[in-house]
Amino acid sequence: MFTTRKHLAVLLTAVWIGPAVTWANSPPQVTNVTASQRTDGSNLVDIHYSLSDPDGDTCTVWIAASSDGGLTWTLPVMTLTGEVGAGIAPGAGKHVVWDAGANMPGFVQTVKVRVYADDGKVPTNMVLVPDGPFPYQNGQWAHVPTFYIDKYETTNSQYCSFLNDADPNGNYWVSGMEIVRTGDAGSYSYGVVPSYENYPIRYVNRYDAEAYAAWRSTQQGATYRLPTEQEWEKAAAWDPVEQRYYLYGFHRDSIDSTWCNYGNNVGRSTPVGYYDGTGGRNDAKSYYGCYDMSGNVWEWTSGVSGSNGVLRGGAWSHTATYCLCAGRGFSLTPSSRGSSLGFRLVLDPG
Repeated sequence: MFTTRKHLAVLLTAVWIGPAVTWANSPPQVTNVTASQRTDGSNLVDIHYSLSDPDGDTCTVWIAASSDGGLTWTLPVMTLTGEVGAGIAPGAGKHVVWDAGANMPGFVQTVKVRVYADDGKVPTNMVLVPDGPFPYQNGQWAHVPTFYIDKYETTNSQYCSFLNDADPNGNYWVSGMEIVRTGDAGSYSYGVVPSYENYPIRYVNRYDAEAYAAWRSTQQGATYRLPTEQEWEKAAAWDPVEQRYYLYGFHRDSIDSTWCNYGNNVGRSTPVGYYDGTGGRNDAKSYYGCYDMSGNVWEWTSGVSGSNGVLRGGAWSHTATYCLCAGRGFSLTPSSRGSSLGFRLVLDPG
C-alpha cells in the first residue's frame, strides 16, 4: 500500500483474466499490474501491465477502480491516456496514465485499480459484456456478471427453424407472423414469407421466447435465456472505457430517424441491423456492438412488474421516449402478442 498523498493513494492492483468459454478461442490475460501515484503533486497515477493473448489478437483494455478494498468497482475512471481502449496489441510494459486529480478533484482515499482486457472472440453473432458495474437506471450502480448477448434481435429465419424442429402442433405460432404454416396439427411445417427472413420475429409472447431459448440451448449444449433488465440495459447503454451511460442504445444521447426505427418513421419493422452505416443511415450500435437496442421491436426480458413481463427498447410504432435505455414503463402479461413484440437472448459463459 502506498502512503496517502494529496489526493489519492493506490493499492497494489488486481489482475483480471478474460473468461474462458469452451467454444471460444483462448482468452487474453493481464499480468504484472502495478500502479503508483507520482510524487510531483500532479495527482497522476501510472498504471503498468502486461497483456498476452494466445491467438495474438488485439484487445480492448479498460480500467476499473474500487474505494472499498475491492468489494465494489464503481469508482469512475474517465481521464485515461496511453495503452487503453480498443486495438491494444499484446506485449509487456503497457502504460496508462490516470489523471486522478482531474477525474476526482479533492478526493483523498486509498484506491485499488483493476485492468480488464477483451479480445472480442465470442460465439457467432453474439457480443461479450464483461463482468463489472454500471449505473443501472441512471445512477443505481449494479454489478452484472459476464454474459454474452445476441448482436441482433431474433429473426424470422431463426424462429422458423425452431418451429420446424420443435413445434409440430403450432403452439408457438400465430397468423400475424411473417411465417406461413402448412399441413395438419401434429405435423405442421413452416416457411418464412419471401424477403422477410432477416426481419425480427414479431407477435411472440414471453412463453414463445422462453421456448425458443430452451430449444436453442438444447441444440447448442449451452444455456440461453432472456436477459435480465440489468443485462439488457448494460448492453444497450454503458461504455466501460469512457465510463459513460448513453441515453439511447446506439451510443448517443440524441435521436433521429437516421439512427433507429421509431415513431412510425418507417411504418413497420426493418431488417435486423438495418441501421448499419449504409444508405444514409448511421452505424447505430451500442458500445458492445448490439444493434436495434432502441427501436424496431420491443424486446422481452426476464424482468417483472407485478404480474406482467417487462419489455425494453421501444419499437417502430412508438415514440422516442420509449427508446430510452432506462425506460421500463412498458409491461404486458406474459401471454401478450403484438406487431411490435420481439426478443433477443443472452448466453451464460460455459
